[in-house]
Amino acid sequence: MNNETVNKKEILSIILKFNLIIGIYNLYLFSIGDSVFNLVIGATNIGVWTFFRNLAVISSSEIKK
Repeated sequence: MNNETVNKKEILSIILKFNLIIGIYNLYLFSIGDSVFNLVIGATNIGVWTFFRNLAVISSSEIKK
């Protein structure tokens, strides 16, 4: 793999971790403030992490080879 592909996969992994953190924070805000907006955004962020984490894990393991 070339350097550009490795960088894109690393960035994807970082973005997915950021989505998980923001999702958990939004669920926390929902539990405190009862704002449905925070629930929707938090669930969406965690959903993105859930469905795309395998792509990042596979990419990371390929990079280390």
